[in-house]
Amino acid sequence: MSLKLQRRSNVHRIGVGRFTVPVSDDPTKPRAVFQHLFDGLGLLHKFRMVDGKVFYRSRYTHDGVVRRAKKQGYLSTTRFGLNPNTPLIEAQDPCSALLGAQQAIWVPNGYEEPDAMNCNVQPRRGMHLPKDKNPYSRGGQAEDPFKDEILVHNDWVQFQICDAKTLEPKRLLSYADINPELQGYGSCAHPVHDRKRGLTFNWIIDSATGKLNVFCLDVAANPAYMVWKAPLPCRPCYTHAIAMTDKYCLFVRNPVHMDMSDVTKSISDMLVCEHDSPVEFYLLDKKDGSLVAKYETKNFYFFHIANGYDYIDPKTGDEMVHVDICSYKDEHYPYAEYGLANILDPLRPYQIGNLVRYEMAAVNKADPNVMSRATVKAAIPGMAAELPRVSKPASMDPNYRYVYGVSGNGIPAPGTDVPIARYSNGLGIVHASFYGYLFKSDWKTGTFKQWIPQNGESCPTEPIFIQRPGATEEDDGIVISILINKEGTHSILVGLDGKTFEEVARADMPQVYALGPHGSFVDGDFGL
Repeated sequence: MSLKLQRRSNVHRIGVGRFTVPVSDDPTKPRAVFQHLFDGLGLLHKFRMVDGKVFYRSRYTHDGVVRRAKKQGYLSTTRFGLNPNTPLIEAQDPCSALLGAQQAIWVPNGYEEPDAMNCNVQPRRGMHLPKDKNPYSRGGQAEDPFKDEILVHNDWVQFQICDAKTLEPKRLLSYADINPELQGYGSCAHPVHDRKRGLTFNWIIDSATGKLNVFCLDVAANPAYMVWKAPLPCRPCYTHAIAMTDKYCLFVRNPVHMDMSDVTKSISDMLVCEHDSPVEFYLLDKKDGSLVAKYETKNFYFFHIANGYDYIDPKTGDEMVHVDICSYKDEHYPYAEYGLANILDPLRPYQIGNLVRYEMAAVNKADPNVMSRATVKAAIPGMAAELPRVSKPASMDPNYRYVYGVSGNGIPAPGTDVPIARYSNGLGIVHASFYGYLFKSDWKTGTFKQWIPQNGESCPTEPIFIQRPGATEEDDGIVISILINKEGTHSILVGLDGKTFEEVARADMPQVYALGPHGSFVDGDFGL
């Protein structure tokens, strides 16, 4: 594989590694069976690229979840889908059936082992953390976590620290370990990171007040600390991502909240869509968290945000803010579609998200006590969009053009020998469903390119753009994705030219890469 990066590079991905879990040391006992795509237990992957060669390593990050299941006789973990202990009436373990309903959210009770929680959404570079008081942690704190540790997020206040070399889980902690004021629940798997200032932004629902707060961490400090915490004048909600511009942290209130009155329901069933609620945008000053302006627009739903930026309109002199979001409009949140039963036999075509640019005008004239109106500034027509990624230097740049992502949920994979693959639990899953092809969109022209796997290969993952050293153009680089081969026997790491969007390199993996949502690129010597 020749990626022509002229440097050492690392790509880390987190994905699902297990859909069935033993609940006993007796192999004849029925296993717990996950029923939702998001519930599979985590598997961390590392691709190290040196001089045109790719070195691969992977590791389960959830062994503590399995140990707890064997000890308790049933699986207890946060779940979006049906109860994995009793997924099918005819296959129920009588002992599990006697347990009755179990809550769908697993919350650590005091200190826990580093692999006791299923963290399976977003990996990123580590940071200096407060002194570790957890007696169950392993390996000790790294002297340089920026090079030696990986932080794995999910949609909760807890996160996992893994060794960047061995991928072994080391520590499980929460934001409250950084500052007690961050006691609460919620948070998103995609906190935004301002590399120039060394700041990270996320949200939390305060356990004492029940109010939604945005907070800022200085993750360049040793140890990381909370810079500010700011309550928002809005109802609590569920949102998977947060945004920022150069000047502002931008919280977009997704019109979805969680009904916690019955915690035995799956999270998908707890999510309540507010069809009559507008989408609200809250601009907070990055320096102190003060509310600068708030806007609203017509109802839509979203998972992921591609980018955001602020700029001065040369015609009016007003300060403008744009945010680019994969926007959905339907009567239910798309998470409901990702149950394995629906993937196998969809009730209807999958929802389609579109890449839409929303504008907040005249921020300099806005009154933070008055709700202003946001508008749709632009969109990429004719293209379904999810898992959007941009070049790192393009983040918060008003002149950026290109978004890379996935598209084509539910389309066929021509030529594949395995349109149905089977996990170890015997359940089938249509590989063509997630996802069909990759896209590269251009805000300047309003057009897009597609890259469709050939020769029966299918299911490209979220693309990760790696800029070429010395590049002077935004799309001068390599786009990394992973496919499954025609026979379904292994996966393939592919590299596409960022400009032409054509394949330029590939490397065979020794195994099948299970569908995994996200990854991160880390330059240089990392995890050696």
